[in-house]
Amino acid sequence: MITPKLEQLIFEGKAFFKTFVAGGSQRINLNIDNDRFIIITDVTYFSSGSFPADEKGENNTFTNMSTNGMNTQLSIIGERGINRFLFRNNFVSVPINNDSTNFKLLPIGHTTINCYLLHTTQVNFAFSWAQNLLAQTVAPVPAENFAVNLPTDYGRDGGVNIPVTVDATVQGAGLYVDSFTSRAAIGVDGSNEFSFPIDNVNNIPDNNRVNSWNYPICHVNYVEVIGLPNNIAR
Repeated sequence: MITPKLEQLIFEGKAFFKTFVAGGSQRINLNIDNDRFIIITDVTYFSSGSFPADEKGENNTFTNMSTNGMNTQLSIIGERGINRFLFRNNFVSVPINNDSTNFKLLPIGHTTINCYLLHTTQVNFAFSWAQNLLAQTVAPVPAENFAVNLPTDYGRDGGVNIPVTVDATVQGAGLYVDSFTSRAAIGVDGSNEFSFPIDNVNNIPDNNRVNSWNYPICHVNYVEVIGLPNNIAR
């Protein structure tokens, strides 16, 4: 979102509102000029489908789509940090030859997320699938976690509680732990994020990037500021 400070910089000629279309591939880069930085103010993701390449859309069925999951993960990656967004794709059913029992699926709709992501160097937008869970560990919330008693929360171990999914195995890498510096080190208590590894399982293959309803599209709005975060141009 555009804040009063960013709006002031734009009116003073010290910043510029810009747009960028990410998509058409599993990843795409946004370059940033020297002595400038950007603040991504919002992203709008348009639903896409995980269907095999087919010009007539004959393979756009629920069975084919559900094989690779209904969700798409967008990772925005740069030297200043990594942010992930998980989108559930939406679809509309289209009858074939007025036959209510025979229909195909086409993606529909979009999701906009307001944000404030600062980057000073090249930014990478990486798309991948987010598929089904292979296994879950169901147990009470650990006693060391903050929790509120029922019925406001699920409670925690040692008190009245309802077991929750405390761990899950996702399709792809058997053990997936982020190791970038903005997160706690392995073995140290920290926040758990629901995310999927980018690997050969969750990769969007080339035959799913051919037709217009398959390749990912994300509109990115950002403000480019002259200078550096600690030294904005006067």
